[in-house]
Amino acid sequence: MAKQFLHTIALATEDLPASATRAPFDLPVNPLSMLFLRFQITNVAPAALDTYSAIDDVITMVTNVQITHKGESIVNASLRDIVVAMAARHKLFPGWSVLSNIDNAVRSLVFPICLGRRPYDAMSCFPATSRGNLKMQITVGADGAAFDDINVSVEAVELLDATPSEYVKLTTLSRDSVVGQFDLDLPIGNDLLGIVLFDTGLFGATDEVTSWGQVKLLKDNVEQYFPNSDIETLCAMLNAQLGSMPGWPGHQHQFNGAAAALDESDDAGLAVSTGMLGYAYLDFDPLRDNEYTLVTEGASRLLLRGVGDEATAVRALPFEVMRVK
Repeated sequence: MAKQFLHTIALATEDLPASATRAPFDLPVNPLSMLFLRFQITNVAPAALDTYSAIDDVITMVTNVQITHKGESIVNASLRDIVVAMAARHKLFPGWSVLSNIDNAVRSLVFPICLGRRPYDAMSCFPATSRGNLKMQITVGADGAAFDDINVSVEAVELLDATPSEYVKLTTLSRDSVVGQFDLDLPIGNDLLGIVLFDTGLFGATDEVTSWGQVKLLKDNVEQYFPNSDIETLCAMLNAQLGSMPGWPGHQHQFNGAAAALDESDDAGLAVSTGMLGYAYLDFDPLRDNEYTLVTEGASRLLLRGVGDEATAVRALPFEVMRVK
């Protein structure tokens, strides 16, 4: 018999006040493969090039998305970290349905979150639970310059016949770097599929002063996978793999009538190229077949070691495979 899934509304569209946290709300009880966060923004005097900046402002505005099961975090990250993580691991990108450039009209943007090794995988998704156990909450900052109102809704992909053996957890680890060597401990006991890294220094850099500097991975003091890599190379590798977010809405080349013929503007692409700046991905499952997965069971310590150029914030978001008990 063919398996079945349900694509359902978990949270009906509602207003999302600026600089506030939407109180935790229940997610579906059936095995859960994916969630789709939809944000609907109302334009403020938009121009054609605002499409990029408006989308980027929405991503910046959502400072935290948290999914908990009985109080334990399953997903805990900013929307920008989630966007990069979903693109790096799953090649899942933001989507859109409405992108009007008219004042007081709306733009509708959707951001996917996958809770397994891949979408629709009946063996790798969040397992069935009881009502009230699985919750989501969303925290936002101030409205962006290109919009003055935002609505939110959430939809879910439920796998009715699934009996998963695992799901994938994505949470944020953070600390400040130092000038010189520093360590960031990683979780042990479960397999890791990859780790998203963020470097504050590189994100805002016009020079070669970075937060992570050189990165190595150590398990029980033995180098693993990445014995010595430059954060700039790792960031460039991620961008080479993903490009400038394929099909990113609003992309256009504009003719500048005041300048020479065929003068094309880079302004439309600016927010895209800067929006992923500072991110890298350590991939322990490059073939997506579990051949190279980082096994941490039995380890006493797993850590990332950086050699920083400055004391600024760094983050790591491991994709952690959690076994269903």
